[in-house]
Amino acid sequence: MQVVIMGCGRTGLALATRFDAEGDQVTVIELDDEVQARLPSGFRGRFIPGNGITPRVLEQAAIADAEAFVALTPNDSANIVAARTARDRYRVPRVIARLHDPVHGPVYSEFGIATVGSVQTTVNRIVQMLHHLTLEPHQTFGNGETLLVRSRVPDYLAGREIAELYVPGEIGVVEVSTAGHSRIPEPSTQLRQGDVVSFIVAAGSLGRLRSFLDGTWS
Repeated sequence: MQVVIMGCGRTGLALATRFDAEGDQVTVIELDDEVQARLPSGFRGRFIPGNGITPRVLEQAAIADAEAFVALTPNDSANIVAARTARDRYRVPRVIARLHDPVHGPVYSEFGIATVGSVQTTVNRIVQMLHHLTLEPHQTFGNGETLLVRSRVPDYLAGREIAELYVPGEIGVVEVSTAGHSRIPEPSTQLRQGDVVSFIVAAGSLGRLRSFLDGTWS
């Protein structure tokens, strides 16, 4: 996914790092160009210094090609303007903005802009809203590096052993529910059609897990 993030405070930094780790194409827009030094050394995305409410800056960030735009500055008015510009002028299909002051909530609602709140909740929620709609986390650990997610087993995995779902250091299985009854599986436990599996997964491996569940397990 190609995503443009406006604002690189705590939330923007965490979100950019998370998306980059999952292999997405990330562009960060930030007024303070010194913030670029806070991005991880291995960050593969782009950093555009400037004001994201300015069309010139948005175009420099290739906004017309973006699949998602996230406005995370500490200024609600700037977030609203940038989000509307991305959606209405550049036709970005998915737009989300940070809401700081609840008094501005009705304005966001009036313009039909999805909003998010606190830092870690925001990062996790944005990832789910934009990228992993079928893998809603039931619990996060640490600073969101590890997640507990549940998913119904696709039919093509029926008959496979639990051991085949493990990816050392990335994906594990901690529970399986069959017809409403839960159990801790053995590595040799065979999956059945309709089973719901609880995965413990590294945040950076959500994309890999999703691809497995979408039918490309290898």
